[in-house]
Amino acid sequence: MMEWRTAASGLVIAMCGFGLVSCSTLAITPADHLVTGGLSRATFVGDAPSWADSATDVMRELEQWRGHRFMDDLQVTFQPQDDPGLNGWYNSATKELVVTTGSSEQMGRGVLLHEIFHALQDQHFDLYQLRLASQTQPDYDKSLTAIIEGEAMLAVSELMNYNFLDHARLPADGPIREEFFEKVFLYGAGLKFIEAVRASGGWEAVDGVFQDPPQATALILDPERYLAGERTIPLLEIPVNAGETLETTVMRGAYEVQLLLARAPELRPHLEEASRSYVTDTLGMLETADGSVVHRWLIQFDSADAASSWEDRFGKALTYDPRIDVMPSIAVEDSVLMVEW
Repeated sequence: MMEWRTAASGLVIAMCGFGLVSCSTLAITPADHLVTGGLSRATFVGDAPSWADSATDVMRELEQWRGHRFMDDLQVTFQPQDDPGLNGWYNSATKELVVTTGSSEQMGRGVLLHEIFHALQDQHFDLYQLRLASQTQPDYDKSLTAIIEGEAMLAVSELMNYNFLDHARLPADGPIREEFFEKVFLYGAGLKFIEAVRASGGWEAVDGVFQDPPQATALILDPERYLAGERTIPLLEIPVNAGETLETTVMRGAYEVQLLLARAPELRPHLEEASRSYVTDTLGMLETADGSVVHRWLIQFDSADAASSWEDRFGKALTYDPRIDVMPSIAVEDSVLMVEW
């Protein structure tokens, strides 16, 4: 059986703070559409800390905030922390909800809230089935993870009265680890996407995101495209020269474009500009007559001027890409940038 875990990492906890002990939370008053009797509860396995008793109160608070009830009881497993970067997780296949006890009480309470919210998402939207639909398409899977983690981080931010986005920033200088960039995208861009959808149509519109999710990270970075009706982004046609055979095509996606650019410190101020002008991309792998492999990557922008403005910037960014050991060639044709190595 495949398993997908939505996890709270040490990085995200450090950026967010998760200060439930010291911050105010929303008052819990039953909404008209939430039944107040016979509500689901949390039970515990393992050596539960003293603050574990707040779990059921957290469930009530999340129900009031989101407007959905927990349909089943939750079992929270407390266990020692084996991985310093992993403070808790929720497994949508097994319904296992784990919070580790190797960190501070503040962090533990924050992880508890975050993972309990993932359980609420799962009970209403079946996260496991959503993952099955996206598992063969990396950019779709990244987009789906962003809406799951983004909504959970929005819950943490609003219930804790904490501005997470003030902390989800890339450094101005120096190298960045891909794991850090990924967390900033999943939790930060995902949060902003959910905020934009909720602003357009309330929680009903957010429910619709899980019923008809965006299948490309470009739609996460530019929510207006999703709100205008886009759900998928078409691939580009890879040109094939004489003697070449096209073996595979795949969309690398806006996330990969952003990661490539973010590796170059001098290009980080231009990431929002890139997300606004990006339309689609396709990476083709071709085999030549002599058996060598050619990578041909097409990135389409919203105008010929935008494509031209990114030619030199991509040249700089590619020098930071650890996966490319030769300097690619770059050409522009109309609104399409072609990178080849």
